[in-house]
Amino acid sequence: MRKRFYMALIICVSAFLVTACSKGGGGGTDDGSGGGPHVISVEDTTRPVLEILSPVNNQVYTGATSIAINGKISDDLGLYRGSIRVTNDANGDLLKEQLYEIHGVLLYNYSINVPVSVSLPADYTVTVFFEDHGLNSVSRSVKVKVNP
Repeated sequence: MRKRFYMALIICVSAFLVTACSKGGGGGTDDGSGGGPHVISVEDTTRPVLEILSPVNNQVYTGATSIAINGKISDDLGLYRGSIRVTNDANGDLLKEQLYEIHGVLLYNYSINVPVSVSLPADYTVTVFFEDHGLNSVSRSVKVKVNP
């Protein structure tokens, strides 16, 4: 009887840990290379530090087939999730949204290439957003122009 109780307890705790934070599962989420499950940390009051290395604000791409987005995000107690969005300034259309879940990672280097194809000059906004397990967030945006 005692053995059955402990088995049931282990199954319940395991199910709780698996559902406590949904990591992975396709749809633009990265490879889940981060640490453990998501837990809100009320002790964490410091925002992550975000750097966008490229593109730089008002960068012009001529004859380009993609916008290269690179940078790094760090946090003293560990990151939780983030996103990179590229939107068309003329119509607000979302060109790309890359989602990340990077639990517990202290430093993460991000890098994506977003395909573009234009017949007329077009302006885009690249927005990078990340938050940590204290739900402290940071966001930065840069404007780029793509010429045919």
